[in-house]
Amino acid sequence: MADRLPRRVPALLLVILGLAAVGYAVYSGTSAPGETVQSADVVLRDAYTDLCRTRTLAGSDTRQARDLFYGKVHSPLHDIARSAGDADRSVAARMLEAKNDVERSFNTSAPAAQTTAALDRLLASTREALISIGVTTSTCTPR
Repeated sequence: MADRLPRRVPALLLVILGLAAVGYAVYSGTSAPGETVQSADVVLRDAYTDLCRTRTLAGSDTRQARDLFYGKVHSPLHDIARSAGDADRSVAARMLEAKNDVERSFNTSAPAAQTTAALDRLLASTREALISIGVTTSTCTPR
């Protein structure tokens, strides 16, 4: 048994090194410096687009708008506010206040007009926050 141990150690080391090489190749292939920033911008832009869709839905289907807001928009809004806070705290504060108004409207089943007005304020403040961190968005024209 003692004779076989030395033969196994080099083989095991080769397997470990091989796995490490594969892991490094996968990691380096998915985290190029420019790619990470671009991907983050895309996520933030998508959140803004989904917020615009939420506003459109709120006029006709408040339940579906609420589901979209909490399912896809809510979490990225925190990321936007956190990033905007580094650039301009007052912009981030306005955005968070508007977000709280939207949450309150959804959670209390406020009339659609109140919810859409709150979403309009959130859209404006979110766009301002995105601009403050250098992320451009398309304009939102709710129907």
